[in-house]
Amino acid sequence: MPSLLAYLVAIAALDSLNPTTTAVQMYLLSTPKPVPRSVFFIAGVFITYWAAGLAVVLGANRLTINLPSLPPPLMYTLQLIIGIVLLIVGLNLNKSATKSQEAKRPARLTIVQTFLFGSAATLWDFPTALPYLAAIERIVRSQFDLFTTMSILTIYNAIFVFPPIALLVLYICLGERSVNLIQAINQSVQKWGQKILQVLLIGLGILLLVDCIAFALGRPIF
Repeated sequence: MPSLLAYLVAIAALDSLNPTTTAVQMYLLSTPKPVPRSVFFIAGVFITYWAAGLAVVLGANRLTINLPSLPPPLMYTLQLIIGIVLLIVGLNLNKSATKSQEAKRPARLTIVQTFLFGSAATLWDFPTALPYLAAIERIVRSQFDLFTTMSILTIYNAIFVFPPIALLVLYICLGERSVNLIQAINQSVQKWGQKILQVLLIGLGILLLVDCIAFALGRPIF
């Protein structure tokens, strides 16, 4: 269990490097009276990502129950596919980065619309959330009870929304003085974020593939 939690925390930290979420949060903090909008945006992202993850886990668990014999090789085959996809995405990330530099921004700024925007943007990105899908695959394989599953997903998603929370705390603590610092962070994210994410995606893909090879040799890592 501790090794699994460490694995999931690492994946969540990787998943938190979401340039769209961070860029939108920086934009919201540049608007008048940004705190309520930022809080509702974070809530929309957190609740939607958590609920979507739980729905996938419960659906996969029900499928597992309905199938009388779901061999471990099938689960590792799924992990192999995810690992290969992570490698492909990681290797091609910089090639597609220029096509998505401009983050989506909410056209209107009421707190309800900001919440819905965070929720909609999260749902839109969910099918391509490869680190989350890798984490969900490991949770499904572990066959946790409902409470444990919900707790793990809560921890995962708390880590996922940590960057926008950190920016909000920075703004609350420093007020208008944080604007220049946030802009500097934004420039650093634009400069290094894609490269860091690429390295981590490739690294995670390799780790999953190595685990599959280790399973084939009778010595799985996780």
